[in-house]
Amino acid sequence: MEKLNNSSEGNLIFRYALKDLSRNYKKISSIIATLFISLFILSAIFTIEDSLKKELNDNAKALLGGDLEIDYNRNKGNLELVNKVKDFTTISQMIEFSTMVSTINREKNKSLFTRIKTVDTKYPLYGSVNYEPSGALDRMHREPNTLLINESLSKNLNVKLNDKLKVQNQLFTIIGIVKSVPDVSGFVAFGDWALAGEQTLEILKLNGIGSFLNYEYKVKFNQNDDPRKIEKKIENIFVDDEKAQLRYPENSASGLKRIINNFSQFLSLVSISAMLIAGIGVANTLLSFVNQNNMSIAVRKAVGFYSGNIKNLYYLQLLILLLIITTLAYGLSFLIVPIVDQYLSDGLGLSVSPVFSIINFFKIFLVGLLVLIIFSIPTINSIDQVKASNLFRNVFQNLEFYYSKKSIFLSLILLSILILLFSAGSERPVYSIGYFAAFFVCLTVFFLLSKIIILFLKKFKSTSNISLKVSIKNITQTKSITPITIMSLGLGVTLLLTLALVGINFQREIAKSIPDIAPDYFFVGIQNEEKRIFEKNILNMDPNANIEVVPMVSSGIIKINGVNPSTYIKPENDSYWVIGSDRRSSWTDKVPEDNPLTEGEWWDLTKPDQLQISLDAKVAKDLNISLGDIFTLNIYGREIDGEIVNFRAVDYRDLNINFAMLFNPQFAKNIPHEYLATAKFNSNKFDETEMLEIMPSLSMIKIADYLSKVTAVLNKVFIAVTLISAVTIVIV
Repeated sequence: MEKLNNSSEGNLIFRYALKDLSRNYKKISSIIATLFISLFILSAIFTIEDSLKKELNDNAKALLGGDLEIDYNRNKGNLELVNKVKDFTTISQMIEFSTMVSTINREKNKSLFTRIKTVDTKYPLYGSVNYEPSGALDRMHREPNTLLINESLSKNLNVKLNDKLKVQNQLFTIIGIVKSVPDVSGFVAFGDWALAGEQTLEILKLNGIGSFLNYEYKVKFNQNDDPRKIEKKIENIFVDDEKAQLRYPENSASGLKRIINNFSQFLSLVSISAMLIAGIGVANTLLSFVNQNNMSIAVRKAVGFYSGNIKNLYYLQLLILLLIITTLAYGLSFLIVPIVDQYLSDGLGLSVSPVFSIINFFKIFLVGLLVLIIFSIPTINSIDQVKASNLFRNVFQNLEFYYSKKSIFLSLILLSILILLFSAGSERPVYSIGYFAAFFVCLTVFFLLSKIIILFLKKFKSTSNISLKVSIKNITQTKSITPITIMSLGLGVTLLLTLALVGINFQREIAKSIPDIAPDYFFVGIQNEEKRIFEKNILNMDPNANIEVVPMVSSGIIKINGVNPSTYIKPENDSYWVIGSDRRSSWTDKVPEDNPLTEGEWWDLTKPDQLQISLDAKVAKDLNISLGDIFTLNIYGREIDGEIVNFRAVDYRDLNINFAMLFNPQFAKNIPHEYLATAKFNSNKFDETEMLEIMPSLSMIKIADYLSKVTAVLNKVFIAVTLISAVTIVIV
């Protein structure tokens, strides 16, 4: 029969595709459900991520607190330069510090290590503070010894308006409860914090290291100014001031953005795993559907359709189905955003709304298309096995997956595109590629397992049970779906169990192992003259307490081998935190037992006047540091060169005292310093209130409080991931 022309052929295939879909949609209902659930999960992740990023970008100035930030860390900075900027901009000064805040009710006394932000009357330059009652912020500036505390602190200390709190040895009145602030920094996003007037610094006696002081100057440009010109002008003013760090709106909430990116990447990988596992099930369901239409395919071939026409018919049906499902799944994903908004608005003050992205819609559709085609190729290729002569023989031909060299090559190309699609746009491409590699290793293992099971069952003949014999025959026959079933169920269960075991073991590690090896308290801000007093009072409360006291000094890396490291080390580097701000460092005569040397020699005692540095081995690897390299450190305003003489294996997970950098004591003992201590108690006799009365400036960090917060966050993450994994099993 003469072949149809292209136009009429296309119209005919399209009409047949629509007619087949309307007639057979019930037969492929499992494919529809599987695709919808998989694409809905993926759509929800993309939509939430996009909505969050848009909210952060749209409110970048409010999140930063200005058009630009001058960060001096623990130093007051060069006020002369700051005043030059004040001549043509508006500047708001804020100083953050950490200290102990405690209730005054002796019977129900509670204490918490709290971050306090002192602000001036110009705060905030952008956005607004959400607090109650009205007028509390103005009252805070007028009246000394007043605080606005966040809801978390109010709940944890069980205090309310007009209650008194002790900050060091001073009493402060709670005059307001803050629900949210516009500038979302790390301490605002998580933890207990408070706002205070700028006069608070004069009331309290703060030390630089123990109070973790941080001086920031937020800058707001005039309305008609050109932002680029003003930024350049400010950069020129601070060009020679190496202590000042200039931050811009695009750098705001960087920690929060990093968390969003990492978590989104993790959930995306879980969702694509669900898609791939579901694809195996789709292939099986589609093969069953093609078998049901065996005679229909033979009829079409008999009236002049070629195999290629019929294949195009099925591909077109899948394409139409995928477009409808993608549109529905992406649209319904917008319903998830208000739930996220409710959660974030309470703590962070963010207002997240759904964002339509044609790029995301196309990406979701493309992912679905790639998975669908990859797993449909061997099924639809089986149409070649159907002969028109089957109509006259009245023979039913059971089809099976058909692979050709061409189809295998095409599948591998499409699979590579899928992997690149997820890896190239992810926060950590290497991790994504590694995840896919592990996934396909597991896929191979389960395929081989299916072959072993079939081989074993073929040799298993010692049974007289007819039902068992029939079952074994169905499992072991050539065209059985046993390999597909084992692979899909095996991968689904493996994913669920792996995530569950990781979550449970991590929770168990935090709940049991870490508290067993970790100290009960960290004590910060012990001055030289207070060291003996501190140790004496700890032992008076618990004679068997295990105490570790080490010297501590604040130091910032301003040059590595004469070059500013921030000019070539990117924030994405795992060890960027070492150069990002001042670090606390210490010194010791002997190699710490839990910090063994990995390279180099311990201190050279013949050079007592030269600063020698012992560096964390991982930090050295991340920053490409070699033995003999020179760090230029800023220590109390002085630039001091130190040589890297050895590397140590530092494990921060034990929560004991660990430092990225250690100095040789012959040189460092002459540096003004204070002490950091840990204590593990063998009784419940330690009294925080009594200790604060003896040493009001002492800061105490209770490890159990922070572990409970981490556990609470992990529980929520664990529940979310488990639900996604459970859905993966369902859609198989």
